[in-house]
Amino acid sequence: MSRIKIYLLILFVGWSSIASASKISKAFDALKIYNYFEAKLLFEKTIKSETSAAAYGLSIIYYRNDNPFSNIDSAYKYIIKSSWAFQHLDDKAKLNYQQYNVTAKSIDSIEELIHTKAYELYKSKNDIDVLNIFIAKYITAPQCFDAIDLRNSMAFEQAKQDDTYKSYKNFIETYPQSKQIKEAKERYESTLFQALTIDNTIDEYEKFLKLYPKSPYYNDAQNKIYSLSTSHGTIEEYSVFIKKYPANKNVETAWHNIYGIYTANYTTTSLLQFKKDFPDYPFTENVNEEIELSQKQLLPAKENGKWGFIDTSGKTATPFIYEWVEDFSEGLAQCGLNGKAGFINKNGKLVIPFIYEETNAFKNGVSIVKTNKKYGIINKSGKLMVPYEYDEITEFKEGMASVSKGDKYGYIDESLNLIIPINYSKAGDFSEGLASVELGGQNGFINKSGVIVIACKYDWVDNFKDGIAKVKSLKKLGIINTKGETLLPCEYDFLGEFSEGLVMVVKNNKFGFADKKDTLVIPMEYDYNGTPVKFKNGFVTVEKNKKQGLIDRTNKFYSSKDIEQLLPFSENLAAAKHKNKWGYVDMKMKVQIPYTYQSAAEFINGIAKVKKNDKVGYIDKKGKTVGEFKYDEIEELTYIGYKVTFNEKVGFLNVMSTEVIPCEYDDFTILNQNIIKVENNKKTAYYSWNRGDFIWKEDGF
Repeated sequence: MSRIKIYLLILFVGWSSIASASKISKAFDALKIYNYFEAKLLFEKTIKSETSAAAYGLSIIYYRNDNPFSNIDSAYKYIIKSSWAFQHLDDKAKLNYQQYNVTAKSIDSIEELIHTKAYELYKSKNDIDVLNIFIAKYITAPQCFDAIDLRNSMAFEQAKQDDTYKSYKNFIETYPQSKQIKEAKERYESTLFQALTIDNTIDEYEKFLKLYPKSPYYNDAQNKIYSLSTSHGTIEEYSVFIKKYPANKNVETAWHNIYGIYTANYTTTSLLQFKKDFPDYPFTENVNEEIELSQKQLLPAKENGKWGFIDTSGKTATPFIYEWVEDFSEGLAQCGLNGKAGFINKNGKLVIPFIYEETNAFKNGVSIVKTNKKYGIINKSGKLMVPYEYDEITEFKEGMASVSKGDKYGYIDESLNLIIPINYSKAGDFSEGLASVELGGQNGFINKSGVIVIACKYDWVDNFKDGIAKVKSLKKLGIINTKGETLLPCEYDFLGEFSEGLVMVVKNNKFGFADKKDTLVIPMEYDYNGTPVKFKNGFVTVEKNKKQGLIDRTNKFYSSKDIEQLLPFSENLAAAKHKNKWGYVDMKMKVQIPYTYQSAAEFINGIAKVKKNDKVGYIDKKGKTVGEFKYDEIEELTYIGYKVTFNEKVGFLNVMSTEVIPCEYDDFTILNQNIIKVENNKKTAYYSWNRGDFIWKEDGF
């Protein structure tokens, strides 16, 4: 190239550079006075030669809202271009750009403002697709992470609104890194389980187990199959379940339930029979142990302030470590330790831990327990069968138990299912298939299906007994039958108990007797002193015009002017009082046994208990003494013997009136044909009939 051409080229480049510098300067001058049209035109003309400065100026124009060119996306495009170009300038050029305030710091500042404005603009659209555009376009914006979180959150809310396993599955696949992914997976599994088992059938649960063996609801499906297969809680249902679903996790529970039902009374006979009838029972060793233990009788005992158990020979059977103990029931005993209650077996092994505030003895294989001020029910394995959600659970009566939440009551059955909803203000025990309930302040009766069979229209009702129940309306008493039919209208001030087909009825302090057909058999002509009376052996004591006597069912009056008080006839003799002494008269009011006693009772099997000279004894129907008059009181214990009292101490006589235990103790209780529990000075001892001596005494007895 010739020198002239080179010179001309250098001259041209120098001139272009000066011209360009002049234009960029004018562009910034125009920008300063908000001449956006001129500034934009000049920046665009210099974008190739002065890329960083021109792009910077254009980003400002597009960022601002006070011109027709305002566009945040364009602002972002040019600030990125400016930043990239600035990084490739030499130090001299960067120094030159300071006159326009184009520096690394100013570029970063504008970029930060653009990021903020763009995010707010895109976010305001409240649209997932719009946010996706922001995320894709503004990759350098720190708000990109907020946009991702917001988008994911909006997408998750949308999935939740649909609330289907498909919507959650789509979310999981589309946003696998989202913060909501854990909850999304949980909801997916839940809605999938619900969708595939919507009809709650065994077939659905079986298919679910085959299709989704790793589902977190696998156990729930197994539980549902178990629940549906054993809904009535019968041995037959449990047996069929075990054979059909041997891999189900509830098989062990089913076996325990069969065992619990079959051996509920915990007798050696039932345990042996169970072993024979169920040879496949997987816990045979436990049964053998239970058979051995069932034949043992253990007795609560106290030593050094702690409780334990002894056997019938007086030997220690369990350690003396408990704060309190109760008698064994169905093979387990309630015990207290560190302020909590639990259960041990007869080997002293802790079967159910000390975690309860309150426990009850096992009956039919279950116990009502309390924890955190709420009641539930456990089985003999300690498994919770009824959750801790009730304020009260009563004992089962006729296969039903009332439960309460707050001030409302309902009922569960022996399968431990809530059968009758918690709707009633009060709930009584079931008796003869019916239970009293209160609704709207009035009382009536429901059956075991929860159907109101006798309307809630009474102020008060009693339980049914022998097909009848007392009821009260408008402060008056009456009687109804199980059909709700009125036997006696609500018009009486007091009603006694039916005896020999008749019931005492009281009005205006006069009483008589009526039958179940509302027939007044005995007119209301006798004086009522507040003491209920009833027929016995065909007679009842009455009083009229301050004269006492007996009447029979025909209202025939038996008395004598010499008799102050007369008890019902028994074995054709009646105890009678004359001049504060007692004797016996026949039905003609003729004295058969003289008035010589301080008190007298009815004849039973030819003898009667009487008191003479402050001592109690027995006489026969001829007035002849049977035994000795040496005790202050005698209480007959049916088929066992007699509890006798002397100088405020008690003893025991056998049926032959032989003194087994002398009158030296405060009280005693017959436990069985061999053991008597004796109490003295608030201490306990055990006496063996077979040994004829005490087998164990508490210190200080």
